[in-house]
Amino acid sequence: MAPNYGAGTGPAYLSGQNSWYSGGQAAFLMVDSRYSGPLLVRPFQLRGDGKSTVTLAGSPTVNANAADKERSHGVALVPAVHTTEGGLYFGAVAPSSFWRGWLGQLSTDNPGCFGFQVDGDVFTEFIVFEVNPGNAPPG
Repeated sequence: MAPNYGAGTGPAYLSGQNSWYSGGQAAFLMVDSRYSGPLLVRPFQLRGDGKSTVTLAGSPTVNANAADKERSHGVALVPAVHTTEGGLYFGAVAPSSFWRGWLGQLSTDNPGCFGFQVDGDVFTEFIVFEVNPGNAPPG
């Protein structure tokens, strides 16, 4: 697996942090190079009143340097289309040895247990993660 740490059973993984905070922080969605088909990533809340939301925002700071750095690690940064339900859609790509990666921000309006339902052509995967209150500690 390309990420040294990440949540998910594959082929999609949520990486970028070991702990998540509701104030928001960088998130890295990665897709194993063995899967080149389309993906739909839909956020959800486990338990609770169902009124909390997960926000996935594209990173405004992705630049050529970041793309080159990730490419040197075997990851090609790809764009995603935001869906009306707050999810992300990744189109199919030509088969390649490069993993796909989307760099952005993950935040929630409350702490709790959240997840992503990741749907591909022939699979559904659930990635579950806990979100702590407040902002991430410095460092």
